Amino acid sequence: MNSNPYISSFARIRVLINAPLCIGHIILYLCSKNKSLIDSDINAWGKYRDFVDSRNKIKSLIRLIVIQPEFRVQFDLRIGRLSKLLIFFNRGGFADLGQCPNIGPGFVLMHGFGSVINGSAIIGENCTILHNVTIGAGRGGSPKIGNNVYIGAGAIIIGNVHVGNNVKIGAGAIVVKDVPDNCTIVSEKSHVIGYKNIL
Repeated sequence: MNSNPYISSFARIRVLINAPLCIGHIILYLCSKNKSLIDSDINAWGKYRDFVDSRNKIKSLIRLIVIQPEFRVQFDLRIGRLSKLLIFFNRGGFADLGQCPNIGPGFVLMHGFGSVINGSAIIGENCTILHNVTIGAGRGGSPKIGNNVYIGAGAIIIGNVHVGNNVKIGAGAIVVKDVPDNCTIVSEKSHVIGYKNIL
């Protein structure tokens, strides 16, 4: 993690103003049975955000809660039903993670706006999901996603498919078949299918 975490002046002011509103988050974090999962999520965010300091989990938690609304969705998922106590702070629904209990440690929902994950999906360790991703049920069940998987913006993974470990799924890719370990999946190259005179 970063030895000299950087945070912009504007973000620093936001954190200072909103820090008192994070008291409930801190209490629930300290009391949560999933504290180690939240710690691993905070560490994983450190790969993407300079202001995350692995040596100070409380400070990093506050910064993520204030600056990254998608992290609040993750946090709510990790603490479960107790997240309803934070309703006055958590403004707006940024993603729908259902009540998915099967997301491993080191999860990052980066720019996770509009992402939907079916509650019965299984996601391994150290996975990153970008915005507008759908991981949904289909005939036969829900996806099972391995460890160290990166899922690009707008990707769709549907049905009883298995995505292996160390896989990258490109933006806009549609996955309806099993994906082996250690590979990259992309959508087909876009192409013109016709012309229309717009004048």
